[in-house]
Parts: sequence; C-alpha cells; structure tokens
Amino acid sequence: MQENKKLSSETSELGNVDQIREILFGSQSRELNKRFEKLEIDIKRSFDDLKSKIEFSQKEFNQKLENEVELISKRIKNLTTVQQDEFADIKDNNLKQEKRFQHSIDLLNDEIGVKIEQLTKDQNDSKKSLSEELNFLKLEVFEFIEDKLAQMNNVKLSRDDAAEIMMEAALKIKGNNIQNQLNLIEQPQE
Repeated sequence: MQENKKLSSETSELGNVDQIREILFGSQSRELNKRFEKLEIDIKRSFDDLKSKIEFSQKEFNQKLENEVELISKRIKNLTTVQQDEFADIKDNNLKQEKRFQHSIDLLNDEIGVKIEQLTKDQNDSKKSLSEELNFLKLEVFEFIEDKLAQMNNVKLSRDDAAEIMMEAALKIKGNNIQNQLNLIEQPQE
C-alpha cells in the first residue's frame, strides 16, 4: 500500500510538474510547434519544387538525348549510304579497270602473236637465204676445188698432199685451222 501511495503521490507530482511546465514553457512550446509545422511545410514544398524541377530536367534531358540519338542515327545512316555508294563506285571502277586491263592484255597477245608470226617468217626466210648462201658457197668451193684439181692435174701431187689440201680448204671454210685439228687428233686421250 505504501507503494500505491508513493505511486499516486508521484503521479500527482508529475501532474503538477506538467502544469508548471505548461505555465513556464507552454507558449514557447506552442510557438516552437508552429515553427516546426511551418518549417515542415516549407521543407515539403521545397522538396516538391525540387522534385518537380528534377523531373522536368530529367524529361528535358531525355528529350535532348533522344533528339541527339536520332540525329546520330540519321548521320550513321547517311554515312552508311554514302559508304555504300562509294563502295559501289569503287567496285564499278575496278570492273572498268579490269576490262581495260583485259582489253590491253588481249591487244598485247594479238601483237605478240603477230610478232611471233613475223619472227617465224623472218627466221624461215633467213634459214632459206642462209641455205641458199650455203649452197652457193658449196658451189664456189666445188668450183675452187675443181679449178685447183685442174691445176693439180698439170702438177703431179701425191694423194696425201691432195687430201691435205682438200682437208685444209674444208677446215678453212668451216673456220678451223688444220694444225689445230691435227693437234686435237694427236693428243692422247685419257
């Protein structure tokens, strides 16, 4: 019971303390509460204003970003188109160059064919004229030999001397000296 009395006296004392506090600080406490409420309203208003400004800025930024992305996309498409056109032009130019080269090669092949035919004809003509000259030289040699034989009929020569003269004449026509040929024959073979 004493405890109950103590509690009731403490409660009554607390009630007195609250009344005293209300008397001393009541007006200040109400004024502070009004200020806090006003400050809370101002902060909420500022926060809402800031939020709306951020949302507006975000929308503006998104719009600018979309515009820039669209602009860049158009530029990329234009560049791609220009690149494709240039590539097509280069391909056409390459085909034209290839045709020109092929035409030039064909012309050169024709020219070479004509030159080969001409050279073959010239070679055949040269061969024919050389053959005719050789036949002519043979006739001259035979005439020379016959002439020398006719002269030799008047002079008595041994068969060995006559063979040596003919051999020497044949080698001179060929372009060799008889002494060189005899030296080659006389050298012992190893």
